[in-house]
Amino acid sequence: MNLFTYRFLTTLALPLIAYSGWKRCRKHRLEQAKHPELPDINDCFRSRFGFNRQKLQTGGIWIHAVSVGETRSIFPLLSRLKQDFPELPLTVTNGSIQGALQALQFSPVQIQHQMIPYDYSFAINRFLDQLQPKLVIMVETEIWPNLYQACSERKIPIMLINARLKEKSFLAYQKWGGKMLSNALNQTQLIAAQFPIDAQHFESLGANPQKIKVLGSLKFDLNISPGLMKQSELWKSKNRLEKRFIWVGASTHAHPQNQLESEEQLLLQAHRQLLATRPDALLILAPRHPERFDEVATQIKASGLSFARRSLNQEVTANTQVYLADSIGELMQWFSASDVAFIGGSLVPFGGHNILEPAALKKPVLSGPHYANLQALYDSFMDDKALTVVNDATTLGSVLIKLANSPENAQMLGQLAYQSFNRQSGALELLMQEIQPLIKPTTP
Repeated sequence: MNLFTYRFLTTLALPLIAYSGWKRCRKHRLEQAKHPELPDINDCFRSRFGFNRQKLQTGGIWIHAVSVGETRSIFPLLSRLKQDFPELPLTVTNGSIQGALQALQFSPVQIQHQMIPYDYSFAINRFLDQLQPKLVIMVETEIWPNLYQACSERKIPIMLINARLKEKSFLAYQKWGGKMLSNALNQTQLIAAQFPIDAQHFESLGANPQKIKVLGSLKFDLNISPGLMKQSELWKSKNRLEKRFIWVGASTHAHPQNQLESEEQLLLQAHRQLLATRPDALLILAPRHPERFDEVATQIKASGLSFARRSLNQEVTANTQVYLADSIGELMQWFSASDVAFIGGSLVPFGGHNILEPAALKKPVLSGPHYANLQALYDSFMDDKALTVVNDATTLGSVLIKLANSPENAQMLGQLAYQSFNRQSGALELLMQEIQPLIKPTTP
């Protein structure tokens, strides 16, 4: 595909793209009406076309992260950029509402924020006119031909960091990307790949090998709050959980094809199996999407298990078997309080989620078999024997029983996970070495 064809096809799709964006922004407004604590997203829909009523500071750094995982991964980078370039404004854009909420609620430094404009020349150029950045940083697989072209024409350096391509995306790009994609990739100053396989994929798509460096994943450079352990211990003490076996089901999903078999239902099945031998066990269940919190509460109630809800500030009693963590931004606390962590999006065919946070806290990490979205990361942990993969709810229940009855084995698996995590850290420092030359010459 060439750029002309891409522009023609995306122009034809404009009504559908616009309607989808409007619907998501409307859904956020409805959620905000029910949960007033959710932040405003300035000009949520208008900004997708480059219109923004807020006065943006110019001459800074623009970082784009599409959704939740990508947004959380840039927090250490934001802190470091603010430390090294305190005079430069930092602008964060997101492609999803959930990513925007993460940025607005939990950014470690002050940022300017809006939704990313759609990849139409008129929208991108309108935004660049407002922002006039010194540097544009795109995260993971955010390759937008018009945006890259506009930055190249304006001589704004653009970097693709934490760059990765899962196999399915690579094959699609290989089939349809053509000259347009290779041109976009070669308009970057740097493609900072997470793993060697990612670097090979980008080179196969036509990127100049001299632009590609394997720097690792920013997700390994976690900022863990010094008070996190104390906070989780206080929570356990308050709820008299010190002697109970606790496991987390994190970032769980609905089944994409079968509404009757959600991942939460599979975890509840495994938990019943565990309760048969460890009646004191507690499952902390943390669904990925806030709009499913009430639906998951209904599922737990239908299961007959006793449960409490975080959103209602319900305390965990001796009879509580499931704690529904229906909140945003507290997942690290639940990992810290747990004995074992299961990472969702993997027992149903979604593709897996980030396994690094529990690993950084020395927790045994469990996953289902569907982890194609993070294949290279998962492979690195399995090479270190630092990840346990289960194929179904029954096997998950059996593994949980073994870990509950063998704290020494659980501790060993947690240590292996931490060692694998620690071995691969350091991407942030390498990345800053690449960023500094692009900023320093034009910084007063």
